[in-house]
This record gives sequence, C-alpha cells and structure tokens, in this order.
Amino acid sequence: MKIVTIIPLQKGVFKTDLTYFTAKDIENGSIVSVPIRNKKILGLVISCEDLSNAKSGIKGMPFKLKKINEVKKYSIFKNEFLESALSISSYFISKKNSGVISFVPAIFREKYDQIVKFSNIEFLKDRLVNPNIKTEKLLLQASLEDRISYYKTLIRGYFALKKSVFIILPTEYDIEIFEQALSKGIENFTFTMHGSLKPKKILENYERIINSTHGVLILGTTQFLSVPREDLGAIIVEHESSNVYKMIPKPHFDMRTFAELYAAKINVKFILADTLLRFETIARKETENLGEVYPMSFRTNFNRVSINIINPNQEDEPSSQNEKINSQFKIFADKSIEDIENTIKSKKNVFVFSLRKGLATYTICKDCNETINCDECMAPLVLYLSRDGKKRMFVCNKCNTEKDPETKCPICESWNLMPLGIGTDTVYEELKEKFPKVKIFKLDKEIAKTASGANKIIKEFEETPGSILVGTEMAFYYLKNKVDLSVIASFDGLWTIPNYKMSEKIIQLLLSMLSLTERKLIIHTKNKNDSALLAVKGENLLPFVREELEDRKNLNYPPYKRFIKITYLGDKEGSIEAKRLLAELFKEYAPDIFGGFMAKNKNQYVTNALIKLEPKKWSLSLLSIGSTIDQRLFDLLSSLPFSYEVSVDPEDLL
Repeated sequence: MKIVTIIPLQKGVFKTDLTYFTAKDIENGSIVSVPIRNKKILGLVISCEDLSNAKSGIKGMPFKLKKINEVKKYSIFKNEFLESALSISSYFISKKNSGVISFVPAIFREKYDQIVKFSNIEFLKDRLVNPNIKTEKLLLQASLEDRISYYKTLIRGYFALKKSVFIILPTEYDIEIFEQALSKGIENFTFTMHGSLKPKKILENYERIINSTHGVLILGTTQFLSVPREDLGAIIVEHESSNVYKMIPKPHFDMRTFAELYAAKINVKFILADTLLRFETIARKETENLGEVYPMSFRTNFNRVSINIINPNQEDEPSSQNEKINSQFKIFADKSIEDIENTIKSKKNVFVFSLRKGLATYTICKDCNETINCDECMAPLVLYLSRDGKKRMFVCNKCNTEKDPETKCPICESWNLMPLGIGTDTVYEELKEKFPKVKIFKLDKEIAKTASGANKIIKEFEETPGSILVGTEMAFYYLKNKVDLSVIASFDGLWTIPNYKMSEKIIQLLLSMLSLTERKLIIHTKNKNDSALLAVKGENLLPFVREELEDRKNLNYPPYKRFIKITYLGDKEGSIEAKRLLAELFKEYAPDIFGGFMAKNKNQYVTNALIKLEPKKWSLSLLSIGSTIDQRLFDLLSSLPFSYEVSVDPEDLL
C-alpha cells in the first residue's frame, strides 16, 4: 500500500496538500484523479511512499484516507514547467497549488482527458538539460520596427535548426499586432494562444502545435508556456514594461519572473524586450551582467512627431494683476483648440488622454478643506455625468456606491463644495461645447465594461474621419491605428499618484502616446521644465534613466533592494496589535511600519510593514548565482494569519 501526497489542480481553499492511498507505485509529477467533496478533481503527485514508512503520520490524521480514483497515463505538462510553478509559489509566499493553477489555463485542466488523446507521447519526453551550461539572457531595447525585424531573422534561424520560438505578449491586442507582423510566409507554423479564444480554437491550436514536426512560432500569454513543445529554442517577453504581467489579486505573481525561471529550467535563450525596458531591468545589465542583443537605444525618435508643451492658463502673460486674478481656468489652450479644429477639418482623428474617469477626480469642502469620501469604503468620491447627460452624481470607483450631488460636507455640513481634477467627462463636455457638430467618443471603464464594448467604440472611432476620442490609459490597449493629433489634457495629474515608480510610468505613458501619434503630441502642464517631459522632448532618455537609478540606489529602492510588503486591514484595536506583532515578529529584519494611503476603509485601518533585503537573500538560485530564499523569513511570512497579505516585489508601497 502506498501513501500519496498531491497538490489539487483546482481553485479553492486548499491550505495544505491532500493525502490519499493506492496500491500502485506512482512517480512524482504524475497527474491523478481524486475524490473530494463528492466530486473528482485533478491532482499533481509530489510524493509517494510505502505505508510502513508513513504509519506514525497516518495514525494522527483526523480523517479517513480515500483511494485515488485514477492515475492518468502520463502528464501533459513538462516536469520543468511544474517545478517552475512550485518554485514561484515559494518566492511569492503562496500555497503550492496557486502556482500551478495560475500558470495552467483552466481549459487544460477541464479538458485534460481530451487533450491526452491527441497529444504525441513520444514528443513529450523530457529534454536533457546540461546543468553546467548557463542560460543565455539578453536585453532588447529598440523601436518596435527594429524588434520586429530582429524577430523575423531569429525565427528563420531557429526554424532552420528545427526549433520553435515562444513570444510572450501581455494582451490580446499585442498578440494580434505581432501576428500580423511576423506570420507572413509562415502562416501554417504560427499560432496565437490567449484566454479570449474560444475553447474549441484553443484545443485545435494545441493539437496542431503539439503534433507539428516542424518548428513553430507561438504568440501567447504566459499561461500557454504550459504547452509542452520539446524543441523550444527561445522564450521572449515582449512589451516587458507592461503592468499586465503583474497579477493584481493574491498571490501577486509576476509572469515575467515565471517565464525567466522556466527558460532557465529548460535552458533556452531568454530575451526581455521593449521600446524602453523597466528601469530595474536596465539596471540588471550591470548588476547581473545580462547581455544585449545589440546596444540598447535610449533615443525617442518617433518619425519626428512634434511635441508641444503648453500651459493652457499662461499662453499670454496677463498685462495686469487684475487680469491675472480674473483669468479663468482653461482645460485646453487656445492653440490646442485651433490645432484640433484644423485636424478635424482635414478629416483626420484626434485622441485626448485624461488620467481619470468622471467630471472631477475628487471634491473638497472650501470651508474646512475636508475631502468628500464614500460612506462605505472611505475612497474619494468622483463626480460623474449620467449617460444621458442630464444630471450629475457622485460615484465611488472602488465600491460603486452612488451619492446625491447635493450632498453636504460630513464635517462642517457646508454646501460649499469644490470639484477638483480633470476627468474624462470634464474633457468630453468641454470638447462637446467647442465642437458641437463633431462626433466625439469616450472610452473608460465606466463606458466600456468589456473588451468587446471597447473594441466596438474604437472601431467606430477609427471608421469616422474627423472624430475625437477621449480616453484613459485603457485606450492604449485597443487603438489599432495611429491618430494625427494627440493631446494630454492634464499631465500634472500624473504626479499625484503615490508610487515610487511614477517617474518611470510617466515616461512609459509618454512613449505610448508617441507610438499612437502620426503628427503632433500636445501636452498641457503648469511645469514646462518637468524632467520627464524634457527627456522625451530631447529624444534621449539615458540621462534621465541614469539619474532615476542613482536616486533609487541612494534610497535603497529596487532593484538595489528586494521589497517585501505586509498589509493588515482591521479595526483600530486590531491595527494597534498588528503594528506590535509585526515589529516583534520581524525585528531582526528592521521593518518600516506605516499606515496606508487611506486612513481607513470600511471603518478599518490599513497597516503596512516594509522589509528591505539584499536581492540575493530573496532570489531563486536558478535566476541569480549565489542567491537563496531566506528560510527564517519565509517561515515567519508563511505563519502570518490569513488577515495579513504578503506581496513580494510590490508595485507600490501604500
């Protein structure tokens, strides 16, 4: 009799591994079918031992062991892939099954038996990896056109060697762009794989990929690395700076880290690529001696797109103090309105970017300076215009609570409330007033709840010459064609976001705007000497990047330190106890303990603890020589109650 420990391959509250018995000798890494809660689920075998060796542990179990229903003939997943998923779970302090579930598409688990039938068993044999050969890791920072050109050459070279290439892309939109650019002449060997495909199409592509004796090009999201091609020669993470790669919900996995680990496990070439890589990735060239495909470019020459930086409220200096006092706030400069008008007359399109949804991103009381917040969750209320344009209302973007626009200040009960910030509705209304006969579209998460809804808006906009699109960053993922003129309505609002990576994110946003623009980009700001703007306008980002990295080094920020953030949400008494517990439990790691950006949330307080480590004390050894996971810290973090949330490599600190 054998005692088998498995990891359940299903979402759910599985705090520990599950234990079953069988008469068969089952190898680690096997896939089995097991009974749980009156149904059958798939499980990954992580250990199998004789009953005699496990008797003492069996006697102490508070439940009766169940028998394994079925041992699958073989696993459709490569051992290296499963090992990578388990390792990444440890790195991000999560349950063992979280990694496998996060990196294997649900359809592969749901249709497992169907996939087994058309998989080529011989082709799934594990490759022999020489542990003495170090994985080649390269950086590719160049224009999109140059990257596409390089990939075409790379793919032809690997096809000649009878090998395959996997290019990981963050979104369905990115996959479509790269398919159009790379598939010409190799259509029969190019496959796209992403979650928006219909299940039937995913299974059809899987069957063709797995059984093709010719090398293939796979363009897909990270989860589809689980397709077990034995002949992979290179894994490329494209648009590496995209925030889509970092999972927002727990356990906050970073898909880029997983892809790099898997590439190291199977020892294939690994490339991180973008127009501008993340600053921490750029720093790895020096800290980890990463190679370059060719010298990294920091130039921002987007076919000579003109960049105009304008303060809409200081186009002409007021001739007197009275004129200065009486001058009204303007969303758009007069020159910008004139440029928009000329573009529309030429039957060309305009894109206007606004950071936030709504009319005003927050509202304050002019009598006591109190911010008007949601009664339910304490997030700032946003002033919106109703869809029919007939009334205004306060809406909480966090919990969707609505509040009457005639509300009073909760502190002093004053009616003297002042909306602040420029949202998409404000921009839309201003443009509607200036251009009443022009078709104006709006795209944000309030207007388009689904991808199909967003695509519909973009399609109509691009098919309507002389129209205007007002949108948030969401528009970047759906615009397929360049616009003649782009406008950033309120650049200064970007700096109000509390994020230590904000300067980097602003540069990325400006580059995204330039990539979508054919002729001119207008930026409205009060600070014409902003260092990020001057760097982009000067067409050389290298000095800016160097200065930013030097600041991070002096402040002990990533990539020079590893950040691990612990967050607790509770009432006032619980928050006091959390601060005491975190200070005592992690005292040897000298945590910084502080409150969150919001003082409270649903009558609960946010408490954060930030631990800063030398990167090699919390890194996977396969990714960085001489690195390890601090076992003492791992045990402490793993022991925290469920009410504490742990985030490794957090995107922000508040």
